[in-house]
This record gives sequence, structure tokens and C-alpha cells, in this order.
Amino acid sequence: MAPWWVFLALFAGLSKTSLQENLWGYSFVFSQKGYVTLQADQPQGLLQNVTVCLCSFSDSPSQQALFSYATKDQDKEILISKVYSPANSFWWYTVHIGGVPQRFRVADSYQDWQRICIRWASETGVLAFQLNGVDLARKVVRQGYFIKPHALIQLGRAHHEDIFFHGEIQQVNMWNTTGNNHSSYNPAMIRWSDLSYETQGNVVLDYLASPSYKCQNY
Repeated sequence: MAPWWVFLALFAGLSKTSLQENLWGYSFVFSQKGYVTLQADQPQGLLQNVTVCLCSFSDSPSQQALFSYATKDQDKEILISKVYSPANSFWWYTVHIGGVPQRFRVADSYQDWQRICIRWASETGVLAFQLNGVDLARKVVRQGYFIKPHALIQLGRAHHEDIFFHGEIQQVNMWNTTGNNHSSYNPAMIRWSDLSYETQGNVVLDYLASPSYKCQNY
């Protein structure tokens, strides 16, 4: 299989759409192995703190990849995926940091938007997970590790794996800080209000005419 930087070089020629837009009021709708590649304002140095927030809505119980941050050294530098357990009526979210997974069990909200935020700090290794404004029990993973820059960032796909997403994703943001006060002093690496993206396969950007299709902020 070709190295990831070869795939990165090919994206511009293979993409269906390549745009930079304010996407408030819009949602990506995924099916049949569609995914989105994002262009981020990535720092030159290593990342010691990370926050990723996004909203998703899906009726598929299969394992699904939401957010992938892959470098040439680690396909799962940051990977957020989820799977539904219908027998027990809960979701498992799995968050990889530096290739090491931690799982979070959340209550059933099968037919509703799920707004998640993950926050990870290198110094302590503490990984926090928030769902619809509710903080779950924190975990420790990869204490002292540094996340590499110059990543391939995608929505709806796990890099080098046949794991995709079916449903909708919106309001995606990423910061290289764990604080809640994101300002001009801590500008976002990924901004939904100014997103550079390329779509691949069967995924479309759709306007949210009905309020029921809009994820609520917490």
C-alpha cells in the first residue's frame, strides 16, 4: 500500500469538491464510503494539548469512523469512532491517542444528534469525553506523548481501514489547547465557520432547512 503522503498528493486531483466556506447551517451527509478531507492550520511543532468537537447523527449500528488525524508515523494519532450495542441500548465511543484506544460507554440516544468533545493533555495523559454537555469519567492515555503535526485529517473514514460513516456530521472544530476559552490567542486549527475541505465518494453538503436537522450547542 502506498504511503499516506502519496494519497495526500493525489487528493486534489481526485476530489469531487474543493472549497473553503462558512458551513454554519450546513451538514455533511455520508453514505457508501463517502468521506471528507480537511485542510487545517497546523502548527509546525508537536501538539501537547488537543480539543476536538463535532456533532453526528446516524441510525446505523455498525462501527463508524467520525474523525481521523493520521500522520506518516501513526494512522491513529487521533481517531474517534463509535458503535451501537442494540442488545444493551448504549453506544461505545472509542478514542485513539497515539494509536492507543480508550472506550467510553454512553447512554442510548439512537435517534438524535450526539454532540461530542474530546480533550487530551500530554502532561497528564488525561482524556476527557463530553456528550451533549455531560462529562463522562475521564481516562489516562499516552502520558508524555506528543501528537505529530502535518497530518491527513478526514471525516467519515478511518485511515487505511474499511471503516466509514453513514449519517450526518456538522459543527467540526479542533484546537491545540484543552481550555474552554478559545479565542484569538488560541485560534482553531479547524473552524466550521471557515472550513477548507474536499469531498470524496458519496458525500454531499446539504443546507439545514429544518431545525430538526440542526445539532444543539451546549
